[in-house]
Amino acid sequence: MKKVISFLLIFIMIVLNAAPISADAAFTGYGPSPLTPSKIHYKDMEVTGYDGTRMRAILDDMREKRGNEANSEAIISDYEELVLEFDVFATQYALNNICYYSDVSDEKFAEAELEMSSLWTELADEVMIEVRETLKSPCGAALKAHIDDEETVQDYLDYEDMTEREHELSAIADALVQDYDKSEQKAYTITEDGQTWDEASVYEAFSNGDIEEDVYNALLTGIAKQRNDVEAGIYAKLVNAKNEYARSEGYDNYAEYAYYEIYNRDYSIDDAKRLYGYVKEYIVPAMDEILSEFYSAALFGYDKMMSGFAMDDEELVDLLEPYIAKVDVGLVEAYDYLKTYHTYDLDILDTKMEMGYTASLYSYGCPFIFNCGNGSYYDVETLIHEFGHYNNSFHNDDHCISDPTNMDVAEIHSQGLEMLMLEYHKGIYGKKCANIVTLATLYSMLASVTEGCLYDEFQNEVYAYPGEITAEECNRIFRRLADEYGHEYLGDDDEAYDWVSVSHTFQSPMYYISYATSALAALDIFALSVKDRKKAVDLYMELTTYGLSTSFCTLLDEVGLPDIFEESTIVNIVNSTTDYAASIYSHSTYMKIVKGVLLFILFFVIGIVVLIVWLVKRSKKKKRLAAEAAREQSYLQSGQQPSDPFNK
Repeated sequence: MKKVISFLLIFIMIVLNAAPISADAAFTGYGPSPLTPSKIHYKDMEVTGYDGTRMRAILDDMREKRGNEANSEAIISDYEELVLEFDVFATQYALNNICYYSDVSDEKFAEAELEMSSLWTELADEVMIEVRETLKSPCGAALKAHIDDEETVQDYLDYEDMTEREHELSAIADALVQDYDKSEQKAYTITEDGQTWDEASVYEAFSNGDIEEDVYNALLTGIAKQRNDVEAGIYAKLVNAKNEYARSEGYDNYAEYAYYEIYNRDYSIDDAKRLYGYVKEYIVPAMDEILSEFYSAALFGYDKMMSGFAMDDEELVDLLEPYIAKVDVGLVEAYDYLKTYHTYDLDILDTKMEMGYTASLYSYGCPFIFNCGNGSYYDVETLIHEFGHYNNSFHNDDHCISDPTNMDVAEIHSQGLEMLMLEYHKGIYGKKCANIVTLATLYSMLASVTEGCLYDEFQNEVYAYPGEITAEECNRIFRRLADEYGHEYLGDDDEAYDWVSVSHTFQSPMYYISYATSALAALDIFALSVKDRKKAVDLYMELTTYGLSTSFCTLLDEVGLPDIFEESTIVNIVNSTTDYAASIYSHSTYMKIVKGVLLFILFFVIGIVVLIVWLVKRSKKKKRLAAEAAREQSYLQSGQQPSDPFNK
């Protein structure tokens, strides 16, 4: 049974749980939410920390009163206070995380993050135990009726106490993750021929033409090895600790535990393994095709795409505002709130952790978007992606204590919005780079599928490894699998070192497959939008009204999307995506110019060749006629008759 309820991932987005509507019906709007937005600007939100005193006082009061049925009303009142108090804790945890990820070198917030992470595990355990015992007490019938949700009640009743060792393992895992966070902020270096290089100096030297590509690759590989030497070792320890925890829960390994207990998936690991095969067979070649078209189209606008969006976060929010409204008016309320109360931090800062996420600030009744910007188009795409989460969280009707976790569903909201925004790329990015950004976005969506499957297959193998795994074995497993997914590595080394850069592998193990499953659903929405834009938008908006208690496969079936674990679905997605990419390439204004120039050059070259051939023939003819005239003159002088050249 679950040791900690699904709200442990507090900075992952949750959505409204509403009754389904017909896929053919227009979106009619969101229902009222009990979590009324506080209308407080982010700068006025206080980061106070949390020590658990108030929550434990409520639990003590419940413990004292639950034995007498006459205290039922008081127990219900305590439970409501407990719900709100957990919102306070979750909100403080989220606010501290925002500060921590803004500068992971700040010891104050780093220490608070570690303390609250440990406290979270303790309090979650204490809350589940006390509510369970209260439901079994004389006041249980009244509390059960008040909760009024059979599944939630059953989760409480099925809960098993955490053992002392499980608390220890949880603390070990938290400390290892923070070690990883700190390592990620270090600038690892390598020294060659007396010169010390870090990643930034290598990129700069290569872009300036100061080093050749082979030197560039060798330096980056050396730096990656330095980072991997630290972080792969951290990961191996983390895997071993989490596996021990999962075995104490009755699972063979942590991958199985996470699939069913944390992410509430309604598809199996065997289903995922079947998907791996389809992705390698169909998606990987499709990515190569789109990447080739991207390189061809990127003759114009690439520089702007990669560095032309270095703006402050308010300008970034203003840029997207009119296009959010164009997708659907139902998105406007949440976006207006985000803008008005500045519930975002998108600035470009070197101190930030390289990540983007959306957090629920339950006490304030609103979400918050965090991103480490870099001045490229990706800052815009990340805001689009995260606003998909933000909108759902804004209309969320759950308190933290009862929020479910189903990331396969949640990521459809973010990636689906990315696909629907393709329609407005010219307005957002300008004509100069709109088409290459569109190709890049399509490529990235397919990459979400391949990378989601790659990292899931990798983690499944690692967690299922017999005995305790080592850092070197992790590297070898990833290298072998990465080759199968189309990654290219230089040299004959049988290890890969770059996989440690994906923070989810450490912070949210077994999460990554959700990017793949949801991206496939989002690509299905996109394929529909090409044929029937209104129907696709209505279907997307309907999806945003489903809560995360709705399972992934069930949701696809209810809204009429195909089963992404079927081979035919993958084939159809590939065909529609590559066809659209080809049309973008062929209809690009810049590609028309390029094609026109190439045709001109071709005809010019052909003309030159024809002229040269004609001149050569003309010269040869002159020489032949001159030779024949000379020969004839010779014959005349000798008294002989010339031969007839046509009488052969």
